[in-house]
Amino acid sequence: MSSNQSVDRALSILWIINGLQQATVTEIAQELSVHKSTASRLLSALERHQLVVRQTDSLAYSLGHGVLQLASSVNSQSDLTRSAQLLVESIAQHFKITANVAILDDIYAVNIAQSAPSEQFFTPRQYVGRRTPGHATSSGKVLLAYSDQQVQRRALDEPLEAFTEHTITAPEDLVAELALVRERGWAVSNNEWDADMTAVAVPLLGLSGTVIAAVTITGFTHDLPPTSFQARATELTTLVQRHGRLLE
Repeated sequence: MSSNQSVDRALSILWIINGLQQATVTEIAQELSVHKSTASRLLSALERHQLVVRQTDSLAYSLGHGVLQLASSVNSQSDLTRSAQLLVESIAQHFKITANVAILDDIYAVNIAQSAPSEQFFTPRQYVGRRTPGHATSSGKVLLAYSDQQVQRRALDEPLEAFTEHTITAPEDLVAELALVRERGWAVSNNEWDADMTAVAVPLLGLSGTVIAAVTITGFTHDLPPTSFQARATELTTLVQRHGRLLE
């Protein structure tokens, strides 16, 4: 195996674990189509650099502190990320549920900031740095709706994976959904990515007036019921317009 191939496979492992949250040697070997000994050797190298860590209970691997250290170095240089974090902290406290800011990465939404209210008992899954499906999340729908036609065509050409029974899987339904997002200025995910989880997202504008990110509030269905979507979207839009105009 060449050094370039090893590097490529090692980086692929990080993306695999990022998507699955944790993965065993067998799962990674299957994803890479390599022998388990090869996957194990690559994981050992990543573990030495603290980029992955093996869980003692399940023996599965998850991302390590080294990745967080690298991410923090990037974050410290990003005015958008710092401003986004301040924004979600304010929004999370206002609504008393989790808030996120996401940007578009190809046809996916990638969260760059997340915050939960200090009094929230349930600790939400950490989504910072993680790609989420554009067609199944409120942030992804906002970002796709305001993206150019080429990006939207790529999204529609890809298979629309079903994550729950409510996920949009037909291209024509996604076209209609994105048109609705543009018409009303906000998007929702109603049990479409995670069961019993709902979300409302609105666009975040740069100084030139273009959409540079999506701001989302997410909660269990009883915390953010569909009957509250429109009112919450209006309230969130007002907060974002007041506090969230960021530099591009």
